[in-house]
Amino acid sequence: MTRSFRLLAAILPLAGLAGLWAMSAKTYSEGTAWEVPIQGYDPRDYLRGHYVEFTYDWPGEVGLSDLAWSAMCLEGEAPNIARARWLRTDEACDHPVRADSGGVYAGRSLTVGRLYIGQDRAAQLQEQLQNRDQRGIVTIRQREDGSFTPVSIRFRPLTPEEIAERDAQNEGAGDLRPPPPIMSQ
Repeated sequence: MTRSFRLLAAILPLAGLAGLWAMSAKTYSEGTAWEVPIQGYDPRDYLRGHYVEFTYDWPGEVGLSDLAWSAMCLEGEAPNIARARWLRTDEACDHPVRADSGGVYAGRSLTVGRLYIGQDRAAQLQEQLQNRDQRGIVTIRQREDGSFTPVSIRFRPLTPEEIAERDAQNEGAGDLRPPPPIMSQ
């Protein structure tokens, strides 16, 4: 083997990896950022990495019982979603989001999401997810093709209206409140 051939054999795989990384970074940063309310649970799993797994709480007419739908339309001015609604196949929409059939949650990816986090942030999120007086908000990046990626999470205090709604739901269910989120250690 000549020296130049060996050098090329060493550089070519590195150049390919750099190209894949650049394409991935470009795709991750493209699109419109939207803020979606969530309900959270389980911020860690040592076998698969550190993550927060949550249920999207889309504003509007979208219900979890409607899992047969594979796309929805976001309405509003980014990053604020005024309403999310199920999207028919032939219907036009400026901001569609589509289920990722090849992802972790497959067809359920419009209702359940996962955001990977660092170990140092996991303990902080565990405390915040258990605080019933806070609302979790996940920022997603929605691209033109309808694919989307959760990119960050933050928390804000519940509004008086949200507290009243939560309390009314708890009264309607008697003393059967849902248990606090389960955190795996």
